[in-house]
Amino acid sequence: MEETVVQDKKGSFRDSVATITKEGGRNFITPKKPTGRLYNLRTWFSIFYLIIFFALPFIKVNDAPLLMLNILERKFIIFGLIFWPQDFFIFGIAMLTFVVFVILFTVVFGRIFCGWACPQTIFM
Repeated sequence: MEETVVQDKKGSFRDSVATITKEGGRNFITPKKPTGRLYNLRTWFSIFYLIIFFALPFIKVNDAPLLMLNILERKFIIFGLIFWPQDFFIFGIAMLTFVVFVILFTVVFGRIFCGWACPQTIFM
């Protein structure tokens, strides 16, 4: 049996390394700094997001913090509502609902969420 090698019309791209020129020198790859209206909007969105993250512990609702997870006293305050250990099933149902919402939201708007709103990308 004969093996035939199919050649690309422009030549085989596997014959050379992309970062080496034909003369053997280094072919430097330099990234371009992003610019434009959407990039500027993302910068402002990131600043707003960071302000919210750092201000949340100081926001009070009904003389209680907006979010506090006090494990030693077993007192959890979420959006001004106090949850005690006997209320854990309500917290569990709310967290399951939130996880399902995040999964569905990511399926529909995943690229927007991961590029613009994900806390991990904001802090990186």
